[in-house]
Amino acid sequence: MKKSLFTKLISAYLVILLISYSLVAVFLSYWFYKYYYNQKTNSLINQGYIINKTINDYLTRKISKDKMITQIRLMDEMSNTRILIVDKYGFIYAYSSNEMKDFMGKQITDNEIQEVLSGNVVIKSGGFKQIFSKPMLMVGMPIVVADQVQSAVFLHSPLYEVKNTLKTVYFVIWMAAFFAMFISAIIIYYFSEKILIRPLNKINSTAKSIAKGEFDKRVDLESDDEIGDLAHSFNYMADSLQSLEDMRRSFIANISHELRSPMTSINGFITGIIDGTIPKEKWIYYLNIVHDEIKRLMRLINDILDLARLESGEFSINIGVFDLNELIRQRVIKFEDKINKRGIEVNVKLIEKKLKVKGDRDRIDQVLTNLIDNAIKFVPDNGLIEIKTEIKERKVIVHIYNNGPAIPKEEIKYIWDRFHKVDKARSKGGGTGLGLSIVRQIINQHGETIWVESGDFGTRFSFTLSLV
Repeated sequence: MKKSLFTKLISAYLVILLISYSLVAVFLSYWFYKYYYNQKTNSLINQGYIINKTINDYLTRKISKDKMITQIRLMDEMSNTRILIVDKYGFIYAYSSNEMKDFMGKQITDNEIQEVLSGNVVIKSGGFKQIFSKPMLMVGMPIVVADQVQSAVFLHSPLYEVKNTLKTVYFVIWMAAFFAMFISAIIIYYFSEKILIRPLNKINSTAKSIAKGEFDKRVDLESDDEIGDLAHSFNYMADSLQSLEDMRRSFIANISHELRSPMTSINGFITGIIDGTIPKEKWIYYLNIVHDEIKRLMRLINDILDLARLESGEFSINIGVFDLNELIRQRVIKFEDKINKRGIEVNVKLIEKKLKVKGDRDRIDQVLTNLIDNAIKFVPDNGLIEIKTEIKERKVIVHIYNNGPAIPKEEIKYIWDRFHKVDKARSKGGGTGLGLSIVRQIINQHGETIWVESGDFGTRFSFTLSLV
């Protein structure tokens, strides 16, 4: 994948560079061609104006024909410009180079002749092909005497001069483009390798290590860009995976321990009954113990199944409307025997006679059952349990308080973990260690909040529900 991505990036960059520099080179080449062509044309026109005055002096008898020819030949030698002069009928009567002497006195009938003799300046590439074997840039200008076109002058500059000059310019432009592309490719290669490919390779290598079970591996990369954000996100994911792996191992260890204890007891008692170690008159006693252990196993398995379904999102929440106060009263009545046996004082303070809330009645019943059961387990004999409701900002807050020993501060953040049990000496009865995990999952499924406060005053669990 690294090579494939690298190849695609470099290929894309090179294509972009090639197109960009090619367009720039073509534009500059065209611009220089037009610029040089216009410069050459303007030069010929300026020369035409100079010759125009010389020819005008000749036609008005101010200078002799020999002097006129001398001047146009001198200009030919200085600027490499072929000059032809024709009369108003198109007959050649003067030239600047001997290569045109065979056409002396001949009439030229090209369209350019008539156009210039009509009083127009003509600029053209080519023309006069019967005289010049090589392509020429031609400028034709009329000679006006007394407001009448009496003659015409044609200046020809070889186009190969323009082409030869432009070839050098084109070579410089394209070589500059080539070297610019080459240097840009090196820079792109370096920065792509440093900024993108190497970091991605580190992330890829770390991902493979984590996939093999090395959850302690992290990406060592500091960068203030998207790659750096990706590395931080990857490390965060790795931390989460390591945490999940630790939780999985802890879960397996805890569930193995929780299952082993009752299974060992059941196996021991049943074996004692079968082999006669336990006398027949004590069978009922020990079978009742086995029965209790089996019920404990069933509670554990049901709690595990509920928690797994909640965490996987398969646990269905049927939102409806119910009377929260009535549900609390029913739950308190359910624990009446336990409460009376231990002489616990229970204060129930409900804000209204009827309190309609939105939620899954059965699941909230499960939440209340677990929290009240916890309060009973951890409150001392003749202790106090207080259940009350209050309304804040369209939310009902349910508080379940007991005046038992406080939860140690270092333990509070772990109480929602599966199988976590705070100091077992505080518990008056057996538990699976899954109750609070299930409670939190149910409240989260409702989109509500649950929290705990604990100190010298005791322990209070609180959770919210939405008012109708």
